[in-house]
Amino acid sequence: MIAGLPTFQSLESLSEDELRSIMTARLGESPAAQAEQALRRIYLYAIQTHSSDVHIGGSGGHDDTAVKISIRGPNGFENFTCQGKHGRHFLEKMFALTNTPQGGSTASIVSTRFSMELPAQFARSLGLVPRGDLPYAIDVRVEYIRTVDGWKVVTRILDQERTPKYAQLGLTQALDAAVRRSISKPSGLILVSGPTGSGKSTLLNAILGLLNDGKKAIATIEDPVEYRLHGEGPITQIAVTNEVTFPKALRSILRQDPDVILVGEIRDAETMQTALSAAQTGHIVLATIHANSAPETITRALELTGSGETRHAFVLSQVLRFVVAQRLVPTYGGQGRPRDLQVDEGAWLTDNGMGFMKLIEEVDGENVIGRVPLMEGIEITPEIKALIRSPGLNAGSIYHLARDQAQYETLAMAGVRAVESRAAKLQDCLVALETTTEAQEQPALRLQAAREQRVSLTTVSEAIDRQTVAHQQGKALALEACIREVASATWEAA
Repeated sequence: MIAGLPTFQSLESLSEDELRSIMTARLGESPAAQAEQALRRIYLYAIQTHSSDVHIGGSGGHDDTAVKISIRGPNGFENFTCQGKHGRHFLEKMFALTNTPQGGSTASIVSTRFSMELPAQFARSLGLVPRGDLPYAIDVRVEYIRTVDGWKVVTRILDQERTPKYAQLGLTQALDAAVRRSISKPSGLILVSGPTGSGKSTLLNAILGLLNDGKKAIATIEDPVEYRLHGEGPITQIAVTNEVTFPKALRSILRQDPDVILVGEIRDAETMQTALSAAQTGHIVLATIHANSAPETITRALELTGSGETRHAFVLSQVLRFVVAQRLVPTYGGQGRPRDLQVDEGAWLTDNGMGFMKLIEEVDGENVIGRVPLMEGIEITPEIKALIRSPGLNAGSIYHLARDQAQYETLAMAGVRAVESRAAKLQDCLVALETTTEAQEQPALRLQAAREQRVSLTTVSEAIDRQTVAHQQGKALALEACIREVASATWEAA
């Protein structure tokens, strides 16, 4: 029915109950049975290949619908076409999985979800790693929309078993220390920014994992809830709907005695003002916001507090603790090889204050094996608090104060460091990362050290991490000495 998809012969060894826990599907060769069996194979293949999304679209008449399936994996979309006119059965099965009313009562746009449980032994046969003998649980977020010539279903696969824990995110020691300082305070607001699909929710849930110690009451408000939390302490998770908005849910949550609140997205002034009130009254508030960089996250947050006399700059300066801008870029398998820079790469490096780099060593493989997070983090110091309250606040002035923080690196710097570490390619960084032109005239601490000491950003980062660990142990080490130690060890290893 769909050429190119595995048949998953090991399904035949499962009991009826185990098959139903994965996805119910009729037996036989009827059009409906074929469509349901194909859907099960589609999602098993997507899960096995660590794909993030499955798109299913139908075009044509209700009973004569051609179906196209696109699975977004690590290397982009794999496209399949259903042989035969089974569109009606695909759509009916998706509605059945999500308990969506069918027929004339079906809305033009539907947001819903369904779940799958793979028996542990079967999951292992797919190369997955379940926890002991527990089923491998998958949530699937579903968005249905009626189109001009048919319908489209876009689903996001939420594989909590593979969701990285905080320790697996690869934060530098300096950034880790800054994050932990921020969440160790009894209250405050922590913001994560980035476009859709940049890993904001993954980062916030990883931070939430540090706070979920059984001693705190945790509440999340999301649209939709992406990760189901488990723990010994009180946990409340609310999905935003047309009736239950972010501000309404947040006000309700505040009456339920939470210690930590995660707000899926601050998108309007009302939600921002309620979040500020929560952070003012003894709560740790974690939230996402749309902005292009860490400095712009602060200016965007201020814009959302209101305008003119209603702007709450003082309150924001009081409660804001930390901001992170994040991007994800592809990571590849292969060996590192030096090469000359292309013209556009040299111009991009120059624009970001890294024009002194004339040669780069990057991974030579073409096979995408995952995605690596790039982070730009700013700790809110007394100087930045004062700047937030001043009329001279802009992204450039924030960068000027943040550039000497130990953990701070622009997204472009983080990208180049990932390239140096053979975790990314420079061209991907050019596409995904914004330019910080201020870095040309006012290079950040890390960039200045790399330029003056004639070492890589990776060497500087490792040296700052050594300095950070020493500081945590009560020792004082000069950065220049740490750079010499790291550089010497690198040369000896080479």
